[in-house]
Amino acid sequence: MNIFSIAVQLVVVLFAIVIHETSHGYVAYLLGDPTAKLSGRLTLNPVPHIDLVGTIILPLFLALTGMPIFGWAKPVPVNPSHFKDWRKDMMFVAIAGPGSNVALAAISAVFILLIKSISPVSVLFTIKFLRFGGRISPISFLILLFIYSFIINSYLAIFNLIPIPPLDGSRILAWFLPRRSLPSYYQLEKYGILILFFLILIDGYIGFFRLLASPVNYMLFKILT
Repeated sequence: MNIFSIAVQLVVVLFAIVIHETSHGYVAYLLGDPTAKLSGRLTLNPVPHIDLVGTIILPLFLALTGMPIFGWAKPVPVNPSHFKDWRKDMMFVAIAGPGSNVALAAISAVFILLIKSISPVSVLFTIKFLRFGGRISPISFLILLFIYSFIINSYLAIFNLIPIPPLDGSRILAWFLPRRSLPSYYQLEKYGILILFFLILIDGYIGFFRLLASPVNYMLFKILT
């Protein structure tokens, strides 16, 4: 993969995770929690959101190794004590993150289809660039940008819906679990990041994340063809 493609992916990842975290904070604010706003996290400025490992090191490593790219930003602070029903409202806050990524993926797909209807040849040249490299026109650059936006936002949505604390999927699943089981479930949060890194490291053997990526690749194929 050439440096240009990697640079485009990293920019898309940064934008996607900033939107993801800002969406968490904004929904929390709408539900009565001003913590994210008071912390200066309701902003599209990426600087307050950057996490060294999740925003820079991991996406760069995945891009260089050709694996599906995802990452995370610093979690937006949320104080459930401001909510009327903390379990239900935390679920809505959790849904907002991957929901924003699904919306960005859908918008990207619409733009790809729109450009394809206007200039189908540009799509073919963009696919050729992705496979072999070479020069790229301005319209092909837009297609490339939207392709990566569709892929990365889809990956982020699926990844964050995995029900392993502290991922968003765990906050959603918590709404459906009996209250008595929540303390034990949240004990996993201490090991959640280690579990995820372990899954990433052994992905070449078990293909866990590639399995998650399969429906995304299929949808992209249907959009491009």
